Amino acid sequence: MSEPLKIVTTVALQAVIEKLKPAFTKATGLGIEMAFGPPSAAVELIRKGEAADIVVSTPDGIDALIQEGLVAGGSSRPVVRMQMGLAVGLNEAKPEIASAEQFKAALLGAKSIIHANPATGSPSAEHFLKVVQQLGIADEVARKTTIRAGVVAHAVASDECAMAVQQLAELMLVDGVHVLGPFPHELQNYVPLSAAAHAQSRAPQAAKVLIDLIAAPDTKSIIVEAGLLPA
Repeated sequence: MSEPLKIVTTVALQAVIEKLKPAFTKATGLGIEMAFGPPSAAVELIRKGEAADIVVSTPDGIDALIQEGLVAGGSSRPVVRMQMGLAVGLNEAKPEIASAEQFKAALLGAKSIIHANPATGSPSAEHFLKVVQQLGIADEVARKTTIRAGVVAHAVASDECAMAVQQLAELMLVDGVHVLGPFPHELQNYVPLSAAAHAQSRAPQAAKVLIDLIAAPDTKSIIVEAGLLPA
């Protein structure tokens, strides 16, 4: 088998890509290698010369890379929308969070909270800080919050923290936590993602195959199962 196709993507797409690997390998004879980072970090990796065949970022990020000649024009396709969620430890209370009031009470009732570091460009961290301001509980939440790069639900699984805040799809990747569900609609942040082929891809046809697989109508059920929404 030739070298695997490399995709630079947010962790939120990991489960979807893993499910599509067999179909992709059957069609191309190639494996898949993934490098992870928030959407803005994916753009910066490509700008710094990271070797890749596909990059996944926000539509604005992909458009910028097209203008810079780093992504093949015409190869971009919308693939999914991310949504934010909460998860708690298996021994923690499991509050309802369907409404804004329930969500607020859940945050106030959590013994400790962890979310991604906004300095990394994490859209989930940036939005969560806006939400707690909107709810009027920013100070209360800040006093019991830890920030960290990466998939923060691992800290909940190890009982280091009681509640994790991140993209729902990323929370669902972690064993040993209870995912409460997505943010209420009125507090939600839907982040669209697009996939495009790198202008210097070693396997542009294979890159197109994978992008088409992710965007295919038949993949919608896999996308929803992974905690994402179809584009």
